[in-house]
Amino acid sequence: MSLHLLWTSADSLIAAFALSFILPGRHALPLALMFGLCDGLGSALGLSLPLAGGLAAMLLMACGAALLVGLPIVQRLLTAPGWLYVLPPLLAIDNVVSHVSDAPALAALSSAIMAGLGFASGAVVLSWWRAGLRDARPLAAACLIAAGSLLAWGA
Repeated sequence: MSLHLLWTSADSLIAAFALSFILPGRHALPLALMFGLCDGLGSALGLSLPLAGGLAAMLLMACGAALLVGLPIVQRLLTAPGWLYVLPPLLAIDNVVSHVSDAPALAALSSAIMAGLGFASGAVVLSWWRAGLRDARPLAAACLIAAGSLLAWGA
């Protein structure tokens, strides 16, 4: 497994970790599979769209910042978590714009495993976090901003 493949799957790990704090657990498996499917398809496409990675990174960081600031629209969006299913295709942009072509099946498997690890780690941290009766949204926001930064740095 190449280092590049792990790098392009790391955003799935971080985003899944962040999402585990704000989504019900029933969304973890479908989202992990979507992260894998979208990264696999992105690797198969292998187009050259240099601006797409930057736009996706900015949108991801904006989502994290809005969550951190606590904008009223964020509260409404958190009650309808279906909009977060847009994140897997958004985060697959790094695979699409990548100049190194990895095996799409391996990219899909790597990303799905990383997302699964992110959701599992997030569940463990969330149980610890809730033991202290703290709000998990700031940690989720920081993770979304980190995933956007990782995507921007890699793009």
